[in-house]
Amino acid sequence: MTDAATLFKHLTLAGLLLCAASKALADCTPAHHFDTLEKGVLKVATYVFPPYAIPGPDAQVGGVEGDILKRFAAKECLTLRASVVDTAAVVQSVITRRADVGIGDWYRTAERAKVLGLSAPTFLDVMGIISKDNLSRIDQLEGKRVGTVQGYLWVADLKKVLGDNLVLYPNPVAMAQDLSSGRIDVATDSFAVAKTAQQKGAYAGASINVAQGDPRVKASQQPGQAAILFSKQNDALGQALSAHIQQLHADGDMRKIVSSYGLDEKITEVGAPRLID
Repeated sequence: MTDAATLFKHLTLAGLLLCAASKALADCTPAHHFDTLEKGVLKVATYVFPPYAIPGPDAQVGGVEGDILKRFAAKECLTLRASVVDTAAVVQSVITRRADVGIGDWYRTAERAKVLGLSAPTFLDVMGIISKDNLSRIDQLEGKRVGTVQGYLWVADLKKVLGDNLVLYPNPVAMAQDLSSGRIDVATDSFAVAKTAQQKGAYAGASINVAQGDPRVKASQQPGQAAILFSKQNDALGQALSAHIQQLHADGDMRKIVSSYGLDEKITEVGAPRLID
């Protein structure tokens, strides 16, 4: 087959697939009615944060939250289109209406709710302790040099408990490097994030345990509820998104999604929606 014939064959196939996709969308009846920034498209702002948000090729995204949105888009007859941005830019992308929704393990906080719409809770973000000594209690961290990543719920409380022994990092990668080199004795991170990192080669030889509840660190007793961000100006989208998430919980599909990424199904036991002060 000549190069021209091969090219024509590929273009014809691509055209047929595009027509089939267009027809499928045309025949689709959305479960809810709401507007998006671009007709027929759900624009998603994300950053790389496995296992929750895992950007892929062709503006797609996987991970727990990516899979939630892919199911949502399919039910609402939308094409999902993800943009990868810096962590802080996710929030700004939603606020400034450059994206319909934002993902990346965002907590339902009272402060965030002032400027953003927050979906129904998706899962709980559980605090994990990473060490060479199989530690799992907050009191076992006292007297040790402990690393944690900025932005987590437990940071302020840990600072009160550990004082100058707490070292803040901008991301888990730098923290993992310092733990490996012995510059810190222990690390704390999202349990799911740490376990995923370990599966990819980080934290070799270390144990990763869920932190036991300690009244001095509230997040160890009441983990934060994660949510998908949307614009407060698009309440109809938020209502549809929350209804979808609640249905995933009711049907047991949320448990299937988190377990497919090697996570404990218990993190889907979110309880009633609440905001963190």
